[in-house]
Amino acid sequence: MVDLVIEANTLVFYIDDSGDERLSDQSHPIFAFGGVACTPDFHVEVARTWQAMKSNTFPQVRGPLHAKTHLREGKLDDAKREAVLAATSHYALGRFGTIITSDTMIAQDRIMLVGCLNLANRLAHVAEGMAALGLWRPALPTRRALAVFEHSARLAGHIEHHFTNLALQVGGLTIPIEGCFMPKSIANPFLEMADLVVNTVGRNAKYQFRHGRADCTPNFRRLFRDVGPPLANYLEITHVIG
Repeated sequence: MVDLVIEANTLVFYIDDSGDERLSDQSHPIFAFGGVACTPDFHVEVARTWQAMKSNTFPQVRGPLHAKTHLREGKLDDAKREAVLAATSHYALGRFGTIITSDTMIAQDRIMLVGCLNLANRLAHVAEGMAALGLWRPALPTRRALAVFEHSARLAGHIEHHFTNLALQVGGLTIPIEGCFMPKSIANPFLEMADLVVNTVGRNAKYQFRHGRADCTPNFRRLFRDVGPPLANYLEITHVIG
């Protein structure tokens, strides 16, 4: 892992996790990664939009926003919910998620490996989308891909082991993914958005357990279905043989 330095033509993925990597919690039988992607050209604009929303909508919050506490679907009134979702609607902001559920046929000791590999696959799709829209230029020698994980003492070792040396395959190019950890306590706007995204992915999975996969939660629809490809990518892993 490396220190975070964002240079020109760097595609940055901000990533959070949700659930239990052992799938042992029967009330929440998922393990998910999710987050957002942005390039330096839009970092300041997107961050300021989110920070303004946070200041106006959650003036009582002095530290980081927590999706489970402050952004919980069904607990926010319509005006606050709309403000939060609008702050993630910038055309240059990618959204992505991967999820492993208790329906997935995979050995417990391979869950993190499969999770990291599928995350890398999603990041490649988002990178292709960013390149197609002219937001990132992977063919230039200055291009760089960086994955910023919210630090988790529980998962850091697993991520370092399984995510190190992975690369994006974009337009016939192989681009290494550098990585670093960032603590939630610094209240980075993009990590707060990543928390919202992965929480939405997890809650949608639980909703579909109860109601079937033909429908989804309102927040999931806004983040993933009301925006077309190539920026929003979501993958639910099913029937993976361990």
